[in-house]
Amino acid sequence: MINLIPVNQTNLMLRVKDLYLNEFPEYECVPYWMLIYKTYNKHTDLYAIHHGNDYIGLLYLTYYEDIVYIFYLAIDPSQQSKGYGSKVLQYLKETYKDKRLLLNIEKIDEVSDNYEQRFKRKLFYEKNGFKNIDFEIKTVKKNIVYEILYFGDKVYEKEYQALFKNYYGPILSFFY
Repeated sequence: MINLIPVNQTNLMLRVKDLYLNEFPEYECVPYWMLIYKTYNKHTDLYAIHHGNDYIGLLYLTYYEDIVYIFYLAIDPSQQSKGYGSKVLQYLKETYKDKRLLLNIEKIDEVSDNYEQRFKRKLFYEKNGFKNIDFEIKTVKKNIVYEILYFGDKVYEKEYQALFKNYYGPILSFFY
């Protein structure tokens, strides 16, 4: 059974930080201190994911109205290919059945260095019931284009932008 334990209630803060910094490209990461700081807000949670007593990864969520945004989901490399990613998504679908789930993935681009990884990631989310939204986001930092995937009722661009403005605030939202 999947359990989500707030990171500040575990002794895993450094392990979660290492996974976060190693599994996501620097241009996708907000500073780790900001992740922790935001957890003091009722609209954001950083979890250590457990299966029984085993640590398997991290999950960072932010909430806006009836949207649960999966900001970061990473399974520890020692626990990958065991179905835990799908189990976490199933857990979220059951826990937030009256909410819309939302996440970003790098757009599949055949000339990208990590084309195969992007392709597999999209297949994984589609296998788990996520669908593409009809708009894309281009980052300011590295000109990366992201596809936006959702589960449940459709999320509109105005809501997506409002979610990030709510998370970052009016000033920082220009930089992320």
